[in-house]
Amino acid sequence: MGQHELLEALRREGAEQAAAIRRTADSEAGRMRADTARRLDELRTRHEERCKRLQDSRKRTILAEAEREAALVRLQAEHELAGRLRKWATELLKRLRDDDYTDLFRCLAEELPGAAWATLRVNPADLTLAAASFPAVAREADQAISGGLEATTGDGLLTVVNTLDARLDQAWPDLLPHMLAELRK
Repeated sequence: MGQHELLEALRREGAEQAAAIRRTADSEAGRMRADTARRLDELRTRHEERCKRLQDSRKRTILAEAEREAALVRLQAEHELAGRLRKWATELLKRLRDDDYTDLFRCLAEELPGAAWATLRVNPADLTLAAASFPAVAREADQAISGGLEATTGDGLLTVVNTLDARLDQAWPDLLPHMLAELRK
């Protein structure tokens, strides 16, 4: 084999090795591109899932805050409504004086326990009724009393409040929920 043939064989072998190296490099580059694309897709998917979780979490937070604020608005509205209903109920107590009030006053007076009453506080319009029921007891007019009476013993140890206002105070916690339920309907 001559020198020329040897050089030609070496060139051919070098060209084949270079082509093999290029093919290997191209194959490795393709594999790396595919791997990079796959990793990029995974990162994009994880990022989208994270964004979705963050959006859902923020949405839940916003909805919970809105529900809390709505509940506060409802509570405030119900509180204001309860105040207006209570004021209205107190004003309506005066209407109880219209029908058979004399009998009502007499019943309230009869509910008092037997004691040595020294003072009766009543509505100014009830002074005559109080005098008829308790002739020997001092009577005081009190415009704040819608109806009924407040009796105190001479020693001041016993006071019985049997007024329409006090009865409304006592019944109000039971009345209000029923009134609100009716209004909601």
